Amino acid sequence: MKINQKFINSILKPLENTVAEASVAIMEVYNSESYNTEIKADGSPVTEADNRANDIIIRSLKEITPDIPIISEETFHSENQNPKGPYWLVDPLDGTKGFINKDGNFTVNIALIDNTMPIFGIIEAPATGKIWSGSFFQRPLRRFRFGAMFFFIGPLALFVSNIFGPTSALIFLMLFLFIPWFIQHKSYGPHSVIKEMIDGKLVYKDGPLRLVMSKNHQTEIDRKFLDFLNSKDIAYDLVEKGSSLKLCALADNEADIYPRFGPTSEWDIAAGHACLIKQGGRVCQMSSGEPLAYTKEESILNPAFVGFRNTYLKDRYLGLISDFYKKLV
Repeated sequence: MKINQKFINSILKPLENTVAEASVAIMEVYNSESYNTEIKADGSPVTEADNRANDIIIRSLKEITPDIPIISEETFHSENQNPKGPYWLVDPLDGTKGFINKDGNFTVNIALIDNTMPIFGIIEAPATGKIWSGSFFQRPLRRFRFGAMFFFIGPLALFVSNIFGPTSALIFLMLFLFIPWFIQHKSYGPHSVIKEMIDGKLVYKDGPLRLVMSKNHQTEIDRKFLDFLNSKDIAYDLVEKGSSLKLCALADNEADIYPRFGPTSEWDIAAGHACLIKQGGRVCQMSSGEPLAYTKEESILNPAFVGFRNTYLKDRYLGLISDFYKKLV
């Protein structure tokens, strides 16, 4: 089986139906007067909605792609942690605490993992019915490097000059430079470029740096990080979201950076990671700066990581955040 965008397109509609059906089941429990809740061995809650959504998703994925293995939070066993080849990674109800608190901050997450990467992801927020999806194959064009570009464009410009004259060649070069720059700026550009000092803090023209953080899991380390930003005179606004909605906020340009110091599992963020990749964003390990990897031998748990809306923000802030984390640990 070849995993490419054509394959993704062929299964997208059935997958949209799957997350929609799971969301309906979740909301039926959500709106009921009472439901069963248990505490798993790791201390996290699991509800009747988790189990109903899980049954729907597992059944559907087996029908859509019978040859692709499935790992789900609700049926996970460590001995099956690392399938060979591509596999589905499922969190049928991400944000169970938000579900129990009835704050709407919970999602259905399905990701396709291959070669330690989230190749595709689809998410639905049952409370709103909104669906996000994205694949590695839809990621924006990479930044152009001028040396490599002129290696190919130089001879073509000479050809244009010989046929149509030097003026036409100059126009050709200007257009070829402007179009990639425009694409880069749209996909990779900063939240804002112009900055000024307001009350002793660095504030960008379009507003402060937008940090998305957990609505239900903020920790002492999170507060220390905010103090660290204050010490660096970096102005920020907090965007509070639960579950994979934090990564969706980056993909939707509602936030710029998502730092996560606390524990998460691979199924918590894989689908959101894929949706963010589609928009040109990145998720990096805090300690090394390397891309966050999946199918790890040692554990299903993720290290501390940080998500960026685009590569400009990654280049600008990853080193600063990594320095904070290294001093912390």
